[in-house]
Amino acid sequence: MWRPGFVVLTALAGLVLGMVFFSYKIATSETTSGSSKKLTESELPANFNHDATSFQLLGAHRSLKCSQCHLGGQYRTAPRECENCHNDQIAYGKPKDHIMTTQGCNLCHTVNAWSPATFNHNLALVAGQCSTCHNGQTATGKPQNHLVTTAQCDTCHKTTGWVPAGYVHDASTAGQCSTCHNGQKATGKPQNHIQTTAQCDTCHRTTGWVPAGYIHDASATGQCSTCHNGQTATGKPANHAGVTLQCDTCHKTTGWTPATYAAHDNPKLIGGHAPLDCSVCHPQNFSIPFYRDGTQYGACANCHTRNYKPADGHRSLALDAMCANCHQHADYSRF
Repeated sequence: MWRPGFVVLTALAGLVLGMVFFSYKIATSETTSGSSKKLTESELPANFNHDATSFQLLGAHRSLKCSQCHLGGQYRTAPRECENCHNDQIAYGKPKDHIMTTQGCNLCHTVNAWSPATFNHNLALVAGQCSTCHNGQTATGKPQNHLVTTAQCDTCHKTTGWVPAGYVHDASTAGQCSTCHNGQKATGKPQNHIQTTAQCDTCHRTTGWVPAGYIHDASATGQCSTCHNGQTATGKPANHAGVTLQCDTCHKTTGWTPATYAAHDNPKLIGGHAPLDCSVCHPQNFSIPFYRDGTQYGACANCHTRNYKPADGHRSLALDAMCANCHQHADYSRF
């Protein structure tokens, strides 16, 4: 049975759907078609949905006016790629101090803001290839005071920052320090360094140049002067008493002082002699057993002749009398 009301409702529904479809077509066609017709914001349909176009408004773009991107009413030809719009003509582009790069903005920036900007150093892609970008043009490279090296940045640096920087000295580098530490590739011996051809790790550690120490093991005993000759390592100073003995005869490997001569039998270094410095009795030469006034050692009196005086209470004693006949070795001022 024919119902006029149903026909009317059907016609009205079709009309509404047609209007919605037509307005949507305007919203999309006005921004995507090749027509040269210009529109103003007031001419856009009230139900225009930008997210239905090929460029969704996200982040900072949502707060912009249409005319800030669609210059001169060109709603159909606005660029879709970041760098095509952010070129200092349509929108703000790279500042003068921006690193030189031809990459798109979205490689480091987000649609929310320019900063913070980050680059995802995917290890699978960039490991060992830092200099591809970090060459001083595409991205920051080595500064002028950087040590000379052809190694890739990630040999010493991390992707989180240039500092701190460190090099992993593994077992493969043992005994080969000078390959890098030659004053060109990496820090080498300073001008005041002792003369030596030994590798750095003979005395230094990989954790730092100081403290530095040399392990004087049993194999080095009695051969001190091989290194301690004033060239390879510190030798006898100018005021050292003349002696041809090896350093470890009197000195210890822990330090030059205190120095003692363990085989001192004439006289034995006991009692009052124990704390005396060698130079008290040996002012010129350790190898010659003579006192400073020419008296030769051999007995107490040979050295203590200058104290052997009648004025000090000595009566007429035989010149060959021994000090020890009256004095104790510990203190010759006591009887």
